[in-house]
Amino acid sequence: MPFALVLGLLLGLLVPGFAGAAQPSQPAAGPTNEDCLGCHADKSLTKDVQGKKVSLFVEEAGLKASVHGRLACTACHSGILEIPHAEKLPPVACEKCHAKMAIPYKASVHGRPDGPQVACQDCHGSHEVTRAGKLGTTPCLGCHADTVQTYLGSVHGKARANGVLEAAQCRDCHGAVHELRPQDDLASPVNRAHMADTCGRCHADRALVEKRGIPIPRAFQLYQESVHGRAVKAGKAGATCNDCHESHDLRRANDPKSSVYRENIPRTCAKCHKAEAQEYQGSIHGQALANGVTKSPVCIDCHGEHSIRATQDPGSRVSVAAVSKTCASCHEAEGISEKYGIPSGRLDTYADSYHGLAVRGGSRVAANCASCHGVHDIRPSSDPKSAISRTNLPATCGKCHPGAGENFAKGAVHVALTAQEEPILYYARRFYLLIIVATIGGMAAHNGLDFFMKMRREYRRRGGSAAAPGADEGNHGLQGAQRWFERMTAFERWQHGLLAVSFLVLVYTGFALKFPEHWLFAWFVSLENGYALRGNIHRGAALVLVLACLIHVVYLPTRRGRFHLQAMLPRVTDVKEVLQNLGYLLGFRSEPPRFDRFSYIEKAEYWALIWGSVVMAATGFMLWFENLTLQYLPKWATDLATIIHYYEAWLATLAIIVWHLYYVIFNPDVYPMNWTWLTGRIPEEMFRHEHPREYERWLATEAVTPDDQADEAGGAGGSGGPERPGDQPGGEAATVPQTQMP
Repeated sequence: MPFALVLGLLLGLLVPGFAGAAQPSQPAAGPTNEDCLGCHADKSLTKDVQGKKVSLFVEEAGLKASVHGRLACTACHSGILEIPHAEKLPPVACEKCHAKMAIPYKASVHGRPDGPQVACQDCHGSHEVTRAGKLGTTPCLGCHADTVQTYLGSVHGKARANGVLEAAQCRDCHGAVHELRPQDDLASPVNRAHMADTCGRCHADRALVEKRGIPIPRAFQLYQESVHGRAVKAGKAGATCNDCHESHDLRRANDPKSSVYRENIPRTCAKCHKAEAQEYQGSIHGQALANGVTKSPVCIDCHGEHSIRATQDPGSRVSVAAVSKTCASCHEAEGISEKYGIPSGRLDTYADSYHGLAVRGGSRVAANCASCHGVHDIRPSSDPKSAISRTNLPATCGKCHPGAGENFAKGAVHVALTAQEEPILYYARRFYLLIIVATIGGMAAHNGLDFFMKMRREYRRRGGSAAAPGADEGNHGLQGAQRWFERMTAFERWQHGLLAVSFLVLVYTGFALKFPEHWLFAWFVSLENGYALRGNIHRGAALVLVLACLIHVVYLPTRRGRFHLQAMLPRVTDVKEVLQNLGYLLGFRSEPPRFDRFSYIEKAEYWALIWGSVVMAATGFMLWFENLTLQYLPKWATDLATIIHYYEAWLATLAIIVWHLYYVIFNPDVYPMNWTWLTGRIPEEMFRHEHPREYERWLATEAVTPDDQADEAGGAGGSGGPERPGDQPGGEAATVPQTQMP
């Protein structure tokens, strides 16, 4: 080192004032770039740094092509006043020109004192400095070689290599190069809390998604509403994009190396859900997948992909209301069921069961597929570990039905009403369908004939044609004031009222169970989440109906009850009256049959009511107390009770509509209503017309009354003849008790 330079340095250190005074106002002209390249253009020029040779070669062309090509070497390498220069020079200080970059850099993961201390030239290069936009992954390669190589094989790296400039590279995810922060830093764009938003900058861009044909256009939006997205947003544990898709090795779903490739999904989900994945591996689905059945369901088939929701969420594919449909998407698929021998029709049989109906109605506690078959550890019934094996089924059912015994396993769970699988149930259903068609069809035909006959009679009576025999049936030839007769006592009307109200409530709440989606019942079902309200009302109405029946049983031994029962007993004359009435309705007879107090119409309805009430009560209580029933009877018995209860309900409902309501409402003789069920009274003209034999007995009884007998004994005529009971001065109507009846 020249003596003058050494002396100058010493004076500068020892006498700062002297040094400052010696500095010129303008920096002295230093060596030119050509002077520096005189040595540094030599490729063999090296320097020993801690026992390691470091090249000091500078390529002139690269230097001139760099962004610093117009700068002098001394602009960065300060302290060089002449050539040769001191061996040890001050370090290059990029912050002299790039102060704005230096501040965030010092706080970044690369610039922090506790960080890896990456120098500017480690990323930007020493002399061949290029613009940041052209660096790509090259700067990262020096320290993160493995990660960069992984990225280059990803869908992003390949797209970038193919000229897709929108494809993400390092800084697009990790942030500005001078502001890089570690992943656990909340300010980092790759922190778990921000990962989805980082990915969403591209994947939520509709224009970019459409331009590049990204397969799932709303992945970001779906994830935000998922159980994972909500958890992460709330600061809780939840999967982010890179947990499933990997951080750098992102691949298309059809790539066998992809973490979201169908066969790899169980392993991907297992990173967080180890216990569930282990159960799945032992299940029939996991075993099938391991054996190459690629259509076997994996996690996303049941839970969804980006829109995964909690099981309690009504929008979840595995919620109580939806899980059966989710299972059916495979089990009811014709191609899958046929190819793999999976029994079909399971969704229909479940949907028609009480469990399925309750779920359709909004119940959150009724059993669904997962309740019986398991969630992840689904096994065939032949597997001893299966929840639906014959030995385990009582315990499985016992989760909801305390005390479930062996009878729970005796009978099909998915009841398919076929002659081969369930002959008893099949023929019971066929029998009821036949009875319903024959009975209701016969009723409809009978009442249709009655209606058109009366319409024709009314037409003739009003002058539509010449009067025909019997055309005065509308007023029955009665003259003078209308008289009324007691037909039903108050106690009998109360019996009828209890029966009618309970029946209507039972019909509505019963069919609300069977058809919860129908507009007629949907509003009622929607009043609650489940069937507790509907079930309680239905059972309460059943108790009222049973009470009405018991009251009637107590009523029958009374004097009036015995009279009614005797009058209601079927007789041979009823068959004769049926034939006579049909002949009259068909025009083969000019006169209708002469009915007594109760015609075959009323008798048929009464005994059908007795039969239906017994059957409905018996089957209803069997289903109400199902746990108790199955302690003594096999499961098929409750299935039979369900069929009988359902079809008996249809038979009773249609009979009331077609038969009973016709005669008390739509019958032209009583329209708009026969008010006897409310008032208990019947007008004389209807009495004479509907019950002529009883009416004639009343007339015979009326002809000889105690008053008449007294008048005859006294020999005084008074008004010139006996006054008929019920006749009132001024022609006002009066109620006349039927003296012949108790």
